[in-house]
Amino acid sequence: MSILSNAVSGKITKPKKIMIYGEHATGKSTCASKFPKAIFLATEDGTNEIDCTRVNLTKAVDVLKAAAECAQSDYETVVLDSADWFEKLIDEALREENFKTDYGKGIVEVARRFCKVLSAFDKCIEAGKTVILLAHQEVRKAEDIAGNQWDVIRPKLSKKACERVMEWADIIVHAKHEVFVRQEEGDFGRTKGIATTTGRRILNSQPHPSYVAKSRVDLPATIDQKDFPKLILGE
Repeated sequence: MSILSNAVSGKITKPKKIMIYGEHATGKSTCASKFPKAIFLATEDGTNEIDCTRVNLTKAVDVLKAAAECAQSDYETVVLDSADWFEKLIDEALREENFKTDYGKGIVEVARRFCKVLSAFDKCIEAGKTVILLAHQEVRKAEDIAGNQWDVIRPKLSKKACERVMEWADIIVHAKHEVFVRQEEGDFGRTKGIATTTGRRILNSQPHPSYVAKSRVDLPATIDQKDFPKLILGE
């Protein structure tokens, strides 16, 4: 039988692999908790004030075991909170094992172990569950082929682990407080920017020179966090 005889047409609907990253207290965990029947794999204490189901994990190997168990569970959403603290647990494991991290071997090994958890999350996707990775942000230098440099906000992960997550995720959104800057006249005829906020917490879903974002589905460029679960689930 011809291989091409198995070709299919149309969209294939699957649960989404999502990363939400941003500064502290921008509502990342709260947003994830609004997804149905969510279980938090908590590597930090960011969910203490949220009414959610969580399992507290202090070892990298336990995160991997929990992720594998989630695929066979009744939970509909699996949340890693947070990805960067999980990476710290991997670093701790390497130190306990006296793993030689020189010559870049540590960075490669961290990414390898991180990918093992992503593979476990892929099993969760196959089982029909949404997977959400939460992360804090950092500012790094970006550079184009002409040598121009600028600052870009991205998930707070080591370079190789961040690259793996960015390839893996279907959706990467940057969480922030909505801020507007108005110009006012200052001393000596100079203008100065005054920042104000609406109090609204938003997610940016489209790529921008100043921050990392992506979406393999059609999403508004700016999303109110309270609307995000319904958009993803098509409600």
